[in-house]
Amino acid sequence: MTVDSDIAPGAITTVQLTKSAAGQANFLRKLQAALGALGALGSLPSLTPGPSANVYVIPQNAEQSLRRALALQTDAAWEQQLQAWGALTVNTLDRDAFFALMQRGVVVVDDVVVGSGTKVVAAQPIQPAGPKPPGFLPADFSGPYDWHIDHRGVNAVQAWQMFAAEPKFAYALPWAGIRVAHIDTGYTEHVALGWSGASSPTVHPELGNDYWDGPQDPDPRDMWLPGFPGHGTRISAAIAGYYPGATGGPFFGVAPGVQIVPYRVTDSVIVDHVPKSIAAAIRAAVQTQCHVINISLGALRGDKHVAAALDEAYDAGVIVACAAGQVWGEVIYPGRFNRCITMGGVGPGFKPWKSAAKGKYVDICAPAAAIRRIKAENLAPGTAGQGMYAKADGDGTSYATAACSGAAVLWLAWHGVAALHAKYAASGKWQIPKAFKQLLKAQATPGAWGPEEAGNYGSGVLNIAATLKAALPADGSMTAAAKANAPFDPND
Repeated sequence: MTVDSDIAPGAITTVQLTKSAAGQANFLRKLQAALGALGALGSLPSLTPGPSANVYVIPQNAEQSLRRALALQTDAAWEQQLQAWGALTVNTLDRDAFFALMQRGVVVVDDVVVGSGTKVVAAQPIQPAGPKPPGFLPADFSGPYDWHIDHRGVNAVQAWQMFAAEPKFAYALPWAGIRVAHIDTGYTEHVALGWSGASSPTVHPELGNDYWDGPQDPDPRDMWLPGFPGHGTRISAAIAGYYPGATGGPFFGVAPGVQIVPYRVTDSVIVDHVPKSIAAAIRAAVQTQCHVINISLGALRGDKHVAAALDEAYDAGVIVACAAGQVWGEVIYPGRFNRCITMGGVGPGFKPWKSAAKGKYVDICAPAAAIRRIKAENLAPGTAGQGMYAKADGDGTSYATAACSGAAVLWLAWHGVAALHAKYAASGKWQIPKAFKQLLKAQATPGAWGPEEAGNYGSGVLNIAATLKAALPADGSMTAAAKANAPFDPND
């Protein structure tokens, strides 16, 4: 059962560009130049498959900023400006039409057009060149580092250095026993996630489940359906990846080697069609004793089953990170619920990523543009991919959410899961997610936005090292957030 959406109706602009790659690039450059200091646009997603792969979406936040900056007060003036930049045609999509297309998987994924009816063809196996096995230590995580990992981003590298300098963490990976439930499109093998042959010490399909295919197929392998194939793998790597031999330099997730438990619930990042599966996956993650849940997905409508499952996770002391979403201007569910951490997005220099949703539901931001990614591939089972994308052009609040989940892992390891459970036993385990959220918001780095954007991007930008250094709140000193499905709780 779903409830009516409280997300405001509206429309987004789409433009049809020339089929020339140079012409498309020229349009995008002009759009970004006009945005200037207003924010990083990132790469615009295309909606339409086949011969119309040159149709692009203008994110609502970017459109609003451009209209204000260029004093384009009418739709006709806006259309005229887009055509001056090179748009062949300008159209609009209402909210429900846009989300219906996204839900059906009519999209371009990683520059490859996929639409309903696409035939999946088995790829030729390649020989994996596996990464260093677990047993590695934070002191071994040698750079150079991608911007979003070090002090230019979420400051994970300094956090690793804190672990390396602490004698009690000298003999084993500090977060080796921590589990992250990843509710997404499932998993595929890649050497960055420890895969060699048919097993990985990092990804544990046997602990997860496939809610898409049902009980007849419990293996949560990504079946590469039209929509967002490989999304679960790419985001898992942003959390747990470790690939020192990657093309272009060492690749790291925020918490390299942490255990990932995959739950396959969808073929798309828009998930209004699978709320019960998401709720079931959250409950299963709690029962499997996962410590963190990553939900880089979104829905237009809140669902009572998902809300109830979030309440159960909160009471069990599980930290849940959710994406704010993008393109559509408003935060979507489950990030719109209380009792989770909702991640907005920034680009380099902590400039707001203009595709990201914003508003009061955003708790904090993390890098969501110009992200370096592994290349998920549709390979035969037991064959691990080893590819990387040539450009650091990944974007989406999915990556910001992964950064938050990785931060939660490092924070739990720094203080010790058992010690946290003991510290907060008297007044309730819910104090664990509450304390983490309270500290990461208090220790956030200021973002590159002005006072006019106050309240739109949360407390700032995630700073993991500072969050680890902050003193824990005392047991009984905090107040539990309102129920997930209750009205917005500003003190969550």
